[in-house]
Amino acid sequence: MKYCSTLLIIVSFLFIECGKDEDQGDPTIEPKEWTRQTSGTTEVLLGTFFVSAMNGYVVGTNGTIRFTSDAGATWTSLTSNTNKFLRGVHFSSTPTGTIVGESGVILRTTNGTSWTEQSSGTTEHLVHVHFANDNVGIAVGQGGVILKTVDGGNVWTKQTSGTTVELTGVFMLSVSNAVAVGFGGKVLSTIDGGNSWSPVTIAGFDSDLRSVHFTGATGLAVSIGGRVIRSTDNGQTWTVLNVAGRDLYAVQFLTATNAYAVGTARIVSSNDGGLTWSDATTDSFSGDLYGLSVLGSKGWAVGQNGVALHKAGD
Repeated sequence: MKYCSTLLIIVSFLFIECGKDEDQGDPTIEPKEWTRQTSGTTEVLLGTFFVSAMNGYVVGTNGTIRFTSDAGATWTSLTSNTNKFLRGVHFSSTPTGTIVGESGVILRTTNGTSWTEQSSGTTEHLVHVHFANDNVGIAVGQGGVILKTVDGGNVWTKQTSGTTVELTGVFMLSVSNAVAVGFGGKVLSTIDGGNSWSPVTIAGFDSDLRSVHFTGATGLAVSIGGRVIRSTDNGQTWTVLNVAGRDLYAVQFLTATNAYAVGTARIVSSNDGGLTWSDATTDSFSGDLYGLSVLGSKGWAVGQNGVALHKAGD
């Protein structure tokens, strides 16, 4: 009996200790910087934009538009009235936003919930859109198409790009200055509101660029093959950098020195204005991330199979 009592005490002690360890977790495991969220869809999510720390949008295949009011914890579907692929979304203010996509589709909202189709005047696939204010914006896409509006999209006017390669990103530094990027290392710049676009030569660089973003005069663009180009003069000249590894599809500055880029099964970060990069820690996911939105110290990334990741911030 004494043997059995001793054994029971030992077993009970071990059970309690195991329970303590389980409750406390492993203190050596650092929390991930980016964690998985549930988007509520398996559609490919191609773009995202957050207007505040709580309110944001994602767009994707088959006319997908989804909205969150709790920083991505839950999402609701919004009506797009199209089954076309929606590629890019930008809000110039709250709640004024524009979405572009397949076959020249352009959608506009002024209340953040209902979307109205605008006439783009093109059937080319539009890939990205950016506004300098609620009225002045530029959209770019396949076939070298560049469209501009000065009245909030009531009228979109085609501009002469001088190229037929797919343009995948555009950023308006002001109503007059803008930079567009595309396949084959194509970089275009305008200083007159798009009346004329000039090619920017980058020696030895021909990677397919997928995204461009600026903070002040400093710009970053990322490409297939994980290459990065950087400008410090409003996009007039660029330096080629390398981020070893997989393709990158979107880039955005968080602050003047901190930036993130997303791509094939990876998120990378820079704390020196894009000069050097390292992999961010994330929950496990696979496939490509196509959309990125960072605001304050928070961030969201979306991609294939409805995958969504969130950076909670400081």
